[in-house]
Amino acid sequence: IPSLPTHPPPFEPTGRYTEERRQGLDALHPPGFLWPEERSLLHHLVAQQNEAFAWDDSERGQFREDFFPPVTIPVVPHTPWVQKNIPIPPGLFDEVCAIIRKKEAAGVYEPSNSSYRSRWFCVLKKDGKSLRIVHSLEPLNAVTIAHSGVPPFTEQLAESFAGRACGGILDLYVGYDE
Repeated sequence: IPSLPTHPPPFEPTGRYTEERRQGLDALHPPGFLWPEERSLLHHLVAQQNEAFAWDDSERGQFREDFFPPVTIPVVPHTPWVQKNIPIPPGLFDEVCAIIRKKEAAGVYEPSNSSYRSRWFCVLKKDGKSLRIVHSLEPLNAVTIAHSGVPPFTEQLAESFAGRACGGILDLYVGYDE
């Protein structure tokens, strides 16, 4: 990450970070939440790293497999399952198909001819209008080998970070698509 200036330059739209998105970000933070110089620095950082932010599904990316290899889930020997899905109500069919196409375009779903098929269904989101697809993973849970590793001793782990600056990352866009 490039170093940050102590006096950031005035905002200039860069790549994905447009004036409209800057205003949207400002609208999320009430006056007084950040000092003017902090707000300028925030906009400078977001503009510098604009490709790290996804403002809609078309801008979503995926982690590089050489940094984050795919997760292999250990399972007991079993027979693959094919479960019949719950029928989609005709009035929701087009909306559900649009959600699936959107997830395919974003790389969340991919074509498959696997010998497994689990049920899925839709529920209303909290807004009372939008739909969320829920996948029933009960058959997978039944054959998954539970992780036998013991969690690290919390105090010992915390002590190893004593006197160090620690940062964290939170992905607020993806939600439950991991």
